[in-house]
Amino acid sequence: MFRWTLIGPSCLFAGFLTIGCGTTRTTTTARTGTEQLVLTQAWDTALRQVDFSGLAGVAVYLEPSTIQGVDQGWITSSVRQAMLESGALLKSKAEDATWIVEARVGAYGTDDSNFMIGVPQMNVPSVMPGVPGGTVPEVAVLKKNRQKGLAKLALFAYERKTGRLAWTSGTSQATANARDLYIGGMGPIRTGNIQRDTEFMDVRIPLSGPTEKVESGLVPPGKVELPPPGPVLVHPEKGPVPPP
Repeated sequence: MFRWTLIGPSCLFAGFLTIGCGTTRTTTTARTGTEQLVLTQAWDTALRQVDFSGLAGVAVYLEPSTIQGVDQGWITSSVRQAMLESGALLKSKAEDATWIVEARVGAYGTDDSNFMIGVPQMNVPSVMPGVPGGTVPEVAVLKKNRQKGLAKLALFAYERKTGRLAWTSGTSQATANARDLYIGGMGPIRTGNIQRDTEFMDVRIPLSGPTEKVESGLVPPGKVELPPPGPVLVHPEKGPVPPP
């Protein structure tokens, strides 16, 4: 009796520990993460093709009114960073700048394409009275989805006092993509230049190298060496004197 009084409550307590339920609240954003990645990746790649060295040492102001649309904050901030890295002296007010820089976005969007070998989903109408119709599910032997981001940009600068053209970047454009492959209903196998490794059902598969040439738009953290903003002093015997 003594043994049962100990074992019985213990078993009941262990049983209660194994019984339970829970709920998880899942939300989605208006835009998918993949869409945002292919767009910003295409923009960053196109921006890296621009040579900003002509702005080095010049007090410039970026006119924000010409940059509008989706991801406006990312686009504007990335242009400011690129100018600063080139040695430009970025001003917060137009009246404090020597040159005014304007940027325009010629393209910023995505294209989607889908390809499938198999039987697409279809609705079967009712052919007999009293017998409802139905739906034949999709049976895909091979299925491929691709999303491509495109970006096109151009910049120029003019003298604030005279209005004369001072600098132009020319036109730059680039693309980025993400691809999902399903084989026999299994997948996705994800590749593309927005990531470094192939993924199979959200599991990374490290390869010997990236699936495509990856050009990350991120700048590694650290101190950026900029050219001196002012004139360089030259010692008659020791040569150039570094700034204090």
